Amino acid sequence: MNLWLRHGNHIFNSYTRPVVVRARKRACLKPWVIGLITFISLIVLAVCIGLIVHYVRYNQRNTYNYYSTLPFTSDKLYGDFEKEASKNFTEMSQKIESVVNNAFHKSSLRREFVKSHIIRFSQEGHGVLAHMLLIFRFPSTKDPETINKIIQRVLHEKLQDAIGPPQLDPESVEIKKINKTETDNFLNNCCGTRRTIRYSPRIAGGREVQEGEWPWQASLQWDGIHRCGATLISDTWLVSAAHCFRVYKDPARWTASFGVTIQPPKVKQGLRRIIVHEKYKYPSHDYDISVAELSSPVPFTNAIHRICLPDASCEFHPADVMFVTGFGALHNDGSSQNHLRQVQVDLIDTKICNEPKAYNNTITSRMLCAGSLKGNRDACQGDSGGPLVSPDARDIWYLAGIVSWGDECGHPTKPGVYTRVTTFRDWIASKTGI
Repeated sequence: MNLWLRHGNHIFNSYTRPVVVRARKRACLKPWVIGLITFISLIVLAVCIGLIVHYVRYNQRNTYNYYSTLPFTSDKLYGDFEKEASKNFTEMSQKIESVVNNAFHKSSLRREFVKSHIIRFSQEGHGVLAHMLLIFRFPSTKDPETINKIIQRVLHEKLQDAIGPPQLDPESVEIKKINKTETDNFLNNCCGTRRTIRYSPRIAGGREVQEGEWPWQASLQWDGIHRCGATLISDTWLVSAAHCFRVYKDPARWTASFGVTIQPPKVKQGLRRIIVHEKYKYPSHDYDISVAELSSPVPFTNAIHRICLPDASCEFHPADVMFVTGFGALHNDGSSQNHLRQVQVDLIDTKICNEPKAYNNTITSRMLCAGSLKGNRDACQGDSGGPLVSPDARDIWYLAGIVSWGDECGHPTKPGVYTRVTTFRDWIASKTGI
């Protein structure tokens, strides 16, 4: 009898009968065929591994740093561009770097060349020596001795065609390979250099910065509590706002800390003396500038070194990139922050800043406005005395302003007001020798 069972939509017959399964004869490969296949597979695998290793080794690039001296003559006197960060220094550095960059870009090393950087000038007989860093990235397989010869040859050959002024002397160019530590030491002793550049929207809600981004920033603390910001302009001098010391005058109770956090600090120093501008008179905001001498020099590192001071004749423009940094509050009447923050701001014309809806003619020639007329992007309480900075064409950063005052924080039509550093360039030099 047949029985039918339903499972789902399928009907199965319950009747079964024995099924005879016939074994199928398996085809076996001969041993030599198996050996050949294995051998070929191993060869293919070895070739693939070799290609990968070769590709990785060839494309792995190491940084090569060189210290170079390049003699030249110029229609300008050495004294005209001897002073670091001056307009003449910057222009001469830019000219020579441009010539050297073009020489490598037109050579077989155009892919390996990264940059050139003038670190200083020195007088040499009737001419001048440009002291310069050259940075390259070569595959790790390259022989260092061969690299040195190629670089030397390119400089000798390609600089022959350079059109002056200045008039270069390619035959007398000398290069010497240096290590990373030596390179860092050279760069850290130049003002205004940074290790990383990353832009963020604002201090209030903006990201915390990384070590080395703003190495000249300092925190000024009264009895260990953060009160103001400051800017390192040498290994012993800071620039800040005069109003930071209006009540708290005793230098023995002040300390300056460096690094991206107040606690723990990277370095901490006491203050030896404080010099407030003679014409600063509270409650006026005019002449809001001071300098403070550290009790001992601070060593320059990747994380801590000085900014450049602009010439008195230097001008900043509304299109220039500008940043303000500080440990201040994220909003009006808020608390200071332990981690350094940054905000990109716009330079605002003094005429606009003096309009009735803004500051109604209270902005003097010794002040400048920066921020946003729409609000939000601004410094705040606790940022006072800190730096407003801007880079030049060589990506060297200059102190343009000192956080001074403003109507609340990030308020529309009320941008931040800063002490104009160029106006006080001679005053800073008279007090610090810088």
